[in-house]
Amino acid sequence: MESRGSRARRVFVGCFLVVGLACGAPARQAAWEATPAAEGVATGGEGGDVAASLTLGQEGWANRDEEAGLRQAIAGFQAAVDADPAQPEAWVMLARSHYLLADCHLSFDEMRTEEKQSEFEAGTQAAEFALVHGYPAFAERMRAGARIEETLDTLDAAAVPALYWRASSLGKWASADFATLLSYKDEIKAIMQTCLDLDSDYFHSGPSRYFGVFYGRAPGFAGGDLEQSKTFFDTSLSEAPNYFGTRVLMAQDYAVKAQDRALFEEQLNIVIQGDPEAGGLEIAPENRCEQRKAQVLLDKADELFE
Repeated sequence: MESRGSRARRVFVGCFLVVGLACGAPARQAAWEATPAAEGVATGGEGGDVAASLTLGQEGWANRDEEAGLRQAIAGFQAAVDADPAQPEAWVMLARSHYLLADCHLSFDEMRTEEKQSEFEAGTQAAEFALVHGYPAFAERMRAGARIEETLDTLDAAAVPALYWRASSLGKWASADFATLLSYKDEIKAIMQTCLDLDSDYFHSGPSRYFGVFYGRAPGFAGGDLEQSKTFFDTSLSEAPNYFGTRVLMAQDYAVKAQDRALFEEQLNIVIQGDPEAGGLEIAPENRCEQRKAQVLLDKADELFE
């Protein structure tokens, strides 16, 4: 009799094999395709209004443990870029706020899936606007129809935050549909490779964490490699051991695929029993979110292992 773990993996691979026959990928408008009106350009906001809006956004971000705090952050940062769009850092904070609202508040409620997807899309586009306003040469080439992989040579290390949060939001958004995920897979991988090359330490060794997920999650025919996955996760943990998200993803995307239940439980219990402030107050809200994810995942252990 086929185990639940084997059946889940068979269905996962099967979905990749038939993805081209599934439904069409949902459309999205990239920032470089937006009209000036859609972008909010030329609103001519007063400097004082921008400062007040940024303060509102930062105050909300400081309270991001609560959904209301993130919604305040989004309102503040959005008002700031509406008044003066030429603010790459504000666009990045807007992208992060949309991402965290979706990933750490909406993702636990299946009834809010559509809203979650909308937030990931909004985060993707906000990060794109950060690139557009920070790098004119990049924006010019993208508006001329270039593929983003062809324009990465116009960017430097200062672009990594925008690239990272665009790829993170886009990957989460695309994961809702296998056809969409496959259509963006190579693009996201190229972007994260650029992040790894330019600033491997960004967001608690985030680029290495991404490749741990990529090589663990993808089936072999699509580039999956468990040895590579383990190597990248180990690298991320060695560089940023107090960011709980790496351990949750290692359990989910490496340990399950490798059918290593001992490692799965070890990593999740470290998160659940750990101090979310061990890595500093600046990541405590994210770590508390990861503790919730870890408990949900641990509760499903019997479904994931043979």
